[in-house]
Amino acid sequence: MKALKGGVWEKVELATKFGISFADNNKREVRGDPAYVRAAIEGSLKHLGVDSVDLYYQHRIDTRIPIEVTVGELKKLVEEGKVKYIGLPEASASTIRRAHAVHPITAVQLEWSLWSRDVQEDIIPTWR
Repeated sequence: MKALKGGVWEKVELATKFGISFADNNKREVRGDPAYVRAAIEGSLKHLGVDSVDLYYQHRIDTRIPIEVTVGELKKLVEEGKVKYIGLPEASASTIRRAHAVHPITAVQLEWSLWSRDVQEDIIPTWR
């Protein structure tokens, strides 16, 4: 990250995502298994040339893996200093609560606009 050299690094928050891999047949696959979570952060850190990221988002929730398992691995990455904060995508209130019970969730990426207000019924109260 040449652009962040020379003191600029301390002034930014670096966020990246994980959770989508491409299978042998070039088909997109959503993944949240611990081995993939760990391999993805190691790849991102190497590619970015950094020791840690501030916010690590799951790109999509892997419905085959309990969210507690995925967040459990993310918690380990926080403890190891590779990740500072954890974010989730388009998660339901129940999923947010279950994930947060394992480790605090800092951010949820979701649609909230004039056309899409359904998050106000369940998601926003969950955050409060």
